[in-house]
Amino acid sequence: MRRCAVYARVSTDMQGESLDNQVDYAREYIRRLGADYHLEEDCVYSDSDQSGYYTRFLQRPAIQRAMQEAKAQRFDVIVFKEISRISRDQAEHVEIVSRFTQYGIRVIAINDNLDSNRPETLDLLGIHSVMSEMESKRISSRVSSGKKSLARRGFWTGEAPIGYAVNPETKRLIIDDSFASIPKLIFQLFTKERYGTFRIAEYLNDRGLLTKNGRFWSRVTVNRVLKNPAYRGDMVYGRTRNTLKRVFDDNGYTKIQSRQQLPEEDWVVIQDAHPAIVDVETFSLAQSIMAGRSRQNPRRAKHPLTGILKCGKCGAGMVCQVQRNKGATYRYYSCSRAFRFGRSSCSQPNVNADKLEEGLRTHLIEELRCYAQTQVFVTPKKYESDTQNRMRQLNRHLAKTLLGLERLLADPEIPTHTMNRVKRSYIDAIQKFELEQQELRRQFSTHEEHRARTMKIQDYLEYLMHLDWTDLTVSRRFFHTLIQEIVINDLTVTDIELKYSSHKIQLLSQ
Repeated sequence: MRRCAVYARVSTDMQGESLDNQVDYAREYIRRLGADYHLEEDCVYSDSDQSGYYTRFLQRPAIQRAMQEAKAQRFDVIVFKEISRISRDQAEHVEIVSRFTQYGIRVIAINDNLDSNRPETLDLLGIHSVMSEMESKRISSRVSSGKKSLARRGFWTGEAPIGYAVNPETKRLIIDDSFASIPKLIFQLFTKERYGTFRIAEYLNDRGLLTKNGRFWSRVTVNRVLKNPAYRGDMVYGRTRNTLKRVFDDNGYTKIQSRQQLPEEDWVVIQDAHPAIVDVETFSLAQSIMAGRSRQNPRRAKHPLTGILKCGKCGAGMVCQVQRNKGATYRYYSCSRAFRFGRSSCSQPNVNADKLEEGLRTHLIEELRCYAQTQVFVTPKKYESDTQNRMRQLNRHLAKTLLGLERLLADPEIPTHTMNRVKRSYIDAIQKFELEQQELRRQFSTHEEHRARTMKIQDYLEYLMHLDWTDLTVSRRFFHTLIQEIVINDLTVTDIELKYSSHKIQLLSQ
């Protein structure tokens, strides 16, 4: 009996293709395969509201479970309605099929006539993959065109911004009195009190005025309100477009759905489409203030410990802030959660960046010196001499034993039983000598690697003495080469995870 599994998926853009329909379709196909095939009811895997193009297949819980249970041999055959159900990304199709087949699982895509038991399946898979990805893009384009058409008629096509709700009959925005005071307050604090976005977020969070989703406000969410023309009564559709980005790492790649800013001439703008929450003058003043602050605060440089320094209180990453006072520049690291949402979200205090970096640098250089010392052999020349002498002895023993074996095999007078016994002893001796030679070569190779590593670290320590540590790029490269993660709690570094690598040290010192 062949145990069968079924995988089904629906995304938000194809609700008509229900999960039940796909499962029933596959169930009927399995029934037609004959009495030798049986659907295991607990091997029906379903992912809903999952994009087949913008999400990596390993990010979907049901397909992950199917992979795990395939590895555990829970079923013998897995059936999809069509290849687009597992993914619409052609880069993934061969990988998915190969992952199942490596566990001995037969893969069938019914409508595409694909069966991994047939040799030509992988060839056909490439054709179907291209067609599936083209279909995904076509659906996306059709959905986008439909929403743009609705927008031109003044219908709201997305989630209502805070302070508004969508009228279910007219499909237009109406003011939501339960939240409308919050965007009004944001614009007031920004334009009249001249609060910054962080101070506004902290003000709202401290007073329990959360977002519609019950989350803390941050600089980003406050900034979105201030930039949204919906609050002056206008509807603007098509300012951005979703794009797919693949980020590759040692574990494969991850899909990231990012937003691409579109040119203003492609926008759909409907003025006075709904009631305004703030007047045009206030909204325009807010844009002017933001533009001025953007010119005063150019993009910050990357700082030495960002990306590897973690908050010990909440686990968030630490970010570096810069303050200037009377011609002097001060840098400090702060918890990114506290930075975004205010002190009520995390109590980790700010840490002086210069003092922290100097202390870590001193500690790391001392660690490198200790590490180099552990690699040093006290009598390397004697070790090499002893190894070479023993290798010569083994070569002589091996040559002598081989010669004895040749003479034995060439002597016709020796009885067979004696021949076999003596030959076995010669062969055992040869194998013993060869194994000892292999072990000596391995030990010598390890010794040479240790010595080479020691020399690289010593050269690197010498190289560090001549670096300009005031250059943030130099300092960042040093820390990120040697450190995996640092955890700080209050003002104390509680954990440093190092990643010593002679290869990395060699690259850095070049």
